[in-house]
Amino acid sequence: MGEMRNKYLAGSSAVLLTVSVTLFLSTREVQKPAIDPAYFAVTDTEQVDRVTLATADDTVALTFDGSRWRVNNRWDADVQMIKVLMATLRQAEVHRAVPVSMVDTVTRQLDRLGIQVSVQEAGIERIRFLAGGNPQKTESWFLKEGEARPYIMIIPGYRVFVSGILELKEGGWRNKRIFEFNWRNFKTLTASYANEPAAGFTVEMKQRYFGIREVKQVDTTKLNDYLDAVSLLVARRFVNGRSDSLPAVKPAARIDITDIADRTYSLELFPAGAKDTEVYGRMADGQRVAFDRDVVTALLRRRGYFVSSDRR
Repeated sequence: MGEMRNKYLAGSSAVLLTVSVTLFLSTREVQKPAIDPAYFAVTDTEQVDRVTLATADDTVALTFDGSRWRVNNRWDADVQMIKVLMATLRQAEVHRAVPVSMVDTVTRQLDRLGIQVSVQEAGIERIRFLAGGNPQKTESWFLKEGEARPYIMIIPGYRVFVSGILELKEGGWRNKRIFEFNWRNFKTLTASYANEPAAGFTVEMKQRYFGIREVKQVDTTKLNDYLDAVSLLVARRFVNGRSDSLPAVKPAARIDITDIADRTYSLELFPAGAKDTEVYGRMADGQRVAFDRDVVTALLRRRGYFVSSDRR
């Protein structure tokens, strides 16, 4: 009985060994090499001069004209956002392939909602791929043009939605600084208030220093702080779409700046509710903008604020 048992175990072991070797060899034959983590990476972004981000209903073209980045050939680009974009193109890595069971679903979503990303250098396209992710914005997918297998993307060391930067609309790429002018070319600044005409004032150069028209003694510290606040004014965001319309009232305040070439830069500011954290504005070209309430407070100074109390 013991001898038969030993022969049975030996036979079983031989069968299992044969099956294991066969499975190993067959797996080794069909297994593909691991994907390169840098499969989508653009390593030398210094040479990139055009990035196009296209969806079914919108296209954003970011182009470098030799000195600055432009948005759709209309606006100066936000330098920091361009830096984030280039860092994403360099650092995004393949984490793993999308599971086979999810490939069809992910591919359909990318075809329908994805952003087609094209990166170019001197007119030559370096890479083209679709980018997107799940609705929760916790998983990013890239799919290279002409391929069938999407990949899950990460930036090592960061918990970020990699595709997020690629989903920005035109307003997200624009330079959000409102008054793009050189103080050396400054001529006048006029602040006016719809319901308080007497509170308005005009700043102008008086000999070597800025002053306020018809105000003899000006608190120069307050005036310089005010001019700094105006020159550094940055919007929180550009407002697009009907759902974010401006209040149905007239502007409460307006700032007009004229340079020595008689170019005018203007901004209208609308009244905000007591609980609002944002203040809406409208630029000269009709573009609507939203500001942090605290930022706007520094702009809404009246004439009397600048009158010096020093009677010496």
